Amino acid sequence: MRRAGMTLLEVMIYVVMALMASLAVGALFSLGRSAQKTTLSGYLVSGQTDTALRWIRRDLTETALVSVRTYPSPLKPEQAPGCSFVSARDISTNDTTQKLNISKYGKLLWTKNVFYSVKPGSDGRRGDLVRWENGLTVAEKDFVPRSTSTMPDAFSNNDARRVLLHDILLPKQKVPNLQDNTNYQSDDHGGFNVQFVRRTGGSDGVESLTPICPGDTSQPQVDANNTRLIYVRLEVLSDDKYKPSFYQLEFKVCPRY
Repeated sequence: MRRAGMTLLEVMIYVVMALMASLAVGALFSLGRSAQKTTLSGYLVSGQTDTALRWIRRDLTETALVSVRTYPSPLKPEQAPGCSFVSARDISTNDTTQKLNISKYGKLLWTKNVFYSVKPGSDGRRGDLVRWENGLTVAEKDFVPRSTSTMPDAFSNNDARRVLLHDILLPKQKVPNLQDNTNYQSDDHGGFNVQFVRRTGGSDGVESLTPICPGDTSQPQVDANNTRLIYVRLEVLSDDKYKPSFYQLEFKVCPRY
């Protein structure tokens, strides 16, 4: 009488099949997690970027061109990427729906300086784009817009700062293994480049960028080539060792005043 059971060969076959099934399930699970992570990362980056764009566009549109200073610059090469300018919005709130302050004479009442700067993160490759406000003194509220002598790094420990965007690429950083199999390296401005647009040869001429504000009388200017446009470039790196997600966005803003 033969006893029912499995031979050693059958056991080995079943073990191998179970192992293959487990590997297939694990691969599918890993692929699903990777796709979910990529989708979530893209969603978060997109949402943060939209918010940052609204703040930057609004602030630069509502300021006076003569007050805008960008960093790093030839005079301040040690400064982190950023910019500063005057604003007429109420200093007591960051509400984007707040109206501009208008004096009883119908002029804009400049009440504060606004600072944008990139603060390095812990990984040494990326940082946060942060925004500060600093109120003007009573003597400075004379309806005349002017640049501030205070540098953004003076507010590095300001509790009132607002982080607008994470994962901003720092200066001189390499980004390998992009989706098109190319490599990229950021310049001195990193992922937050704010400069002034100059156009040589009329409205259809060649555009170039300069850190020198057209309204800065202390610097040599060629008025015929100056424009009122400000160029802004954002570079965001959602870090992945093998397949990094890299976003680059460029736009121009024209201050009203």
